[in-house]
Amino acid sequence: MRLSVIANSLGYDRFIVIPARKFGNSVERNRIRRQMKEIFRLYDGRLMPQSEHSAIGHDFALVVFPGKLSSHSLLESDFLSLLDRVAGK
Repeated sequence: MRLSVIANSLGYDRFIVIPARKFGNSVERNRIRRQMKEIFRLYDGRLMPQSEHSAIGHDFALVVFPGKLSSHSLLESDFLSLLDRVAGK
């Protein structure tokens, strides 16, 4: 997985999951999208701290490469470690 973060001026965060070209069939690509969007929804407050009156949000782009599909808990821990790396923790 590779995560990119860019600031936007919308005041809220957006998230996109992009499976790599050879990521399997449509069922597997849609499954990974649903799983990662659910993880994003659960950890939305942890992503990038912002004040209540801030007009700055972030765009998160997650590129998922082919390989053995992991369980939901492994995907979650990988995603959180990527967030920590991006946030500089």
